[in-house]
Amino acid sequence: MIEVGGWSNLRRQIEINLGRSDYMHMWSGLGHFNQNPMGVHWTGVVFGWGFVLAFGYFTTDFLVIQRALSARNLRAARMAPIIGAAFKMMVPAIVILPGLLALSVLPFHLLPESAAIATGGHSYNEVLPLMLVRYCSPGLIGLGVTALIAGFMAGMAGNVSAFATVWTEDIYRPFFNRRASDSHYVAMGRWCTVVGVLVSVATAYLVQRSASIMDYALQLFSFFMAPLFGTVLLGMLWKRATNAGGFWGLLAGTTTSIGLWVWVDRVPSALRYVALSPNAKGMAENMYRALWAWIVCVVVTVVVSLLTTPRPPSQLTGLVYGETQLPVEEHAHWYERPMVWASVVFVILIALNIIFW
Repeated sequence: MIEVGGWSNLRRQIEINLGRSDYMHMWSGLGHFNQNPMGVHWTGVVFGWGFVLAFGYFTTDFLVIQRALSARNLRAARMAPIIGAAFKMMVPAIVILPGLLALSVLPFHLLPESAAIATGGHSYNEVLPLMLVRYCSPGLIGLGVTALIAGFMAGMAGNVSAFATVWTEDIYRPFFNRRASDSHYVAMGRWCTVVGVLVSVATAYLVQRSASIMDYALQLFSFFMAPLFGTVLLGMLWKRATNAGGFWGLLAGTTTSIGLWVWVDRVPSALRYVALSPNAKGMAENMYRALWAWIVCVVVTVVVSLLTTPRPPSQLTGLVYGETQLPVEEHAHWYERPMVWASVVFVILIALNIIFW
């Protein structure tokens, strides 16, 4: 920021380099598909990204919810997503700001991953290493690379642990081998970890087909997390939902999402139908694909549930909100109450949206 001369000069420099000013706003360019670099409408951001993908990530990703599940009491469990929301608002300063600075100070243009591989240039994914090389001495570069690897290892360890836990405890144990010893389940979790790491290494090469890591991540989220959010939401809040409804709804939503991706991949002009505009771009496809997958999942789940026999209310205790006795939250000082800190986080969110509108 010192090199570019502050925020105002950064805005002017990007306008000169790229010939557009909508890189510096969050909402003002989302009224039309052709007024922002992502080629997306505000409906895609609010409903596809903000509602389906964001809510799905924070409520169905085991890596995230295991923090709340392991809390010592109800207040701590409620504080977990609030604290997460506060840190999540710092992501733009860590991810987006370095990208904007790179657009201003680097002497070359950054490219999508596939174009960078084809031309030997630099992709969007290389912003942090490139900025480290530009500003840091050899010793600090080593420290920066170590920090990047440590961050990757922490996230990877959490994902692998969640993957092994879900497979061993939620799938293998109840459906394949109910009466095995603890040592057997530990061994199964270890082998599952090895397999999960190998699969993740293999699928990492698929990033080369995407414009960036974020584009690739949203593709996967729209395949699996978006329809799963519909299943979990109905399963928790609607006691009329049935096993068959949840299964066929999740299958229909996942199939729809993957099918839409294949359709656009084979017929690029189909993007105008998936994202609702001929001016839409790849990132808009991810958002609207997630929204369609969620809608299909919810509709199929409701229809199938209404056509099948539900479980009696006595079997829904602990599973459905209306049939579960919630624990009483212990007394706490006003500054320890989740609602107080949720209000603080919400006010900061509104302020940031107004500042960077």
